[in-house]
Amino acid sequence: MKQLFDYLPVVVFFGLYFLTGRDIMLATWGIIAATTFQVFAGRLIFKRWNRLHLGVFAVTLVFGGLTLALRDDVFIKWRPSIISFALAGALLIGQLLRERNLLQRLCEGLMTGAFGSVVPMARRDWVILNLAFVLYFIFIGLLNLYIAFNFSTDFWVNFKLFGFTAIQMVFYVGAFVFFYKRIPEADRKRLFHSDSKDPKKKDDDAVRDHQ
Repeated sequence: MKQLFDYLPVVVFFGLYFLTGRDIMLATWGIIAATTFQVFAGRLIFKRWNRLHLGVFAVTLVFGGLTLALRDDVFIKWRPSIISFALAGALLIGQLLRERNLLQRLCEGLMTGAFGSVVPMARRDWVILNLAFVLYFIFIGLLNLYIAFNFSTDFWVNFKLFGFTAIQMVFYVGAFVFFYKRIPEADRKRLFHSDSKDPKKKDDDAVRDHQ
């Protein structure tokens, strides 16, 4: 539910673009409305302001507003790159200013919610993973600008929907594999192989099934 809420503006943008006959202006109106709804609905639902949503809202309002005011879609095409560069900058600054970088703190918060505890990983590995995300966001930002200024708007939208999604999936799978291999073996077994490591549980299940 939370992930769907996070991707709401993107879903609205693509949905309106294709449903309205590839009208980039209507899609821009939609993403501005969706980010506005996301910010205020998130405040009501989760009882706090989400800083990432606020940042995305500000960028969308500025660049989407310029697109609508000047009737020029070049500004909305800058939006994904600005967001990517901002995320890269935040992760890099967090790496330089804190012992536990921003990515580590975010992941530890997610692990606490999902597993009830934090899975330890060496500081050096967190640094490597954090820098990998910095480079990924810079790459995505630059690639978006290349596609935006060298291809048609229709190609840009389709590449954002399919190309960037594929790149994102590959990167996040790679990041998970890195995390999986770097955490202690005991935590790997506890979190990902809990059923296979407990022969007593298997015996109990077999007896219950037989009965």
